[in-house]
Amino acid sequence: MINDYTNTSIRMKRKRRGKRGPLMIIISILDVLDGSDTNKTNLSYKTNLDIRILSKYLEFLSERGLVRYNDNNNDDDSYVSRRVHDPTLIRITDKGREVLFHFKEAIRLMDDECDLRDRCALRRYAD
Repeated sequence: MINDYTNTSIRMKRKRRGKRGPLMIIISILDVLDGSDTNKTNLSYKTNLDIRILSKYLEFLSERGLVRYNDNNNDDDSYVSRRVHDPTLIRITDKGREVLFHFKEAIRLMDDECDLRDRCALRRYAD
């Protein structure tokens, strides 16, 4: 009896949520940046992405002109303080806002066609 319970609980723990696709990750990054400029660490927390994966997406978005880096270093800061606290902010561009708007519009149009599970995943980006 104990083994059956243990096996059941292990199976339940192994059950994984569905992964987000690249498009949903891009939407979540742009959506967070649309609220305010932020640094890479805070963006990583808010989008629930590993910093290495986030860096690849930011490079992709930056190459296409959807986000840009705003370096607001002060000249009086020492080299050590700049290394400890990276003051580089990431900002969404006008082109990025336009792309985000069209993504959200497409989600609103598809909302009626999706099943319940998909709608729950998409709905938070449509508002």
